[in-house]
Amino acid sequence: MADATAARRRPSFERIGRWVGGAALATSIAFIGERLWRLEWSTLQSHASWGLAGAMIGAPLLFAAADRALARAWTALVDPERVHPPRDMARIYARGVLMKYLPGSVFQYVSRQIEGAKSGIEHKLLAKSALIEVGLHVVSSMSVAAVCLLFGRQPLGALAAAGVVVAASLAARRALLTALALQIVAFGAFALAAMLIGATVLPAGASLTHFAALFLLAWLAGFVVPVAPGGIGVREAALLALAGPGLPAAGLMAATLALRASSIAGDLGYGLATLRRRAQP
Repeated sequence: MADATAARRRPSFERIGRWVGGAALATSIAFIGERLWRLEWSTLQSHASWGLAGAMIGAPLLFAAADRALARAWTALVDPERVHPPRDMARIYARGVLMKYLPGSVFQYVSRQIEGAKSGIEHKLLAKSALIEVGLHVVSSMSVAAVCLLFGRQPLGALAAAGVVVAASLAARRALLTALALQIVAFGAFALAAMLIGATVLPAGASLTHFAALFLLAWLAGFVVPVAPGGIGVREAALLALAGPGLPAAGLMAATLALRASSIAGDLGYGLATLRRRAQP
């Protein structure tokens, strides 16, 4: 009887989760649409520059580097003894990076679960590593956001603290700490990408580290709403809402759109390049 009751509750919770996620996505899209409707598109043209073109090359590379660090972090969790070839593990993660752009976003984890099991990794270990990875995403993104905020007041102290945590975690040679360090590096690359884009379109007096911190918080908002593929819509709405009061609408919209384009390009570049290397003899 208890099992039957639990079975009935699970679908209910899943339906509630889908409805909540769908409502969040619809609200985000409506919010972005309202901002775009109010924006004079001619104002975006003033932000087109060679500097932005260069940033649109550098930012995707940073996002791709972040994917590589996240792949190594996941590998440290799921294969701490390095039983499986690193290239095979990279392939599994790369396919998941591409799959997250399917509706639902959770397909990246489904893909890894299936591909990992085919490689001989236990389902239980794959599921456990995914849960730990999600928790580390929250901890690492919030930690790097805090470092970005602290950087404005104590730059040396912020960098020193981050460096000590990463170095100590790697030196400990434990799977969980290694994954934490690599994730901090990955979210640091996200922050650098946000600063690189921001430097070309935001006003001269804007704090780039503060903008990077807001981007990481927006990334986290998109991550926790699994309905949105790759956080599309939710991340942008969160960034516009968080940074809107203090930044010009045109510059903020340009930065938001450029970051989305850069993250997609970085993910596609990393995923396709990693899978292509495997296909070569």
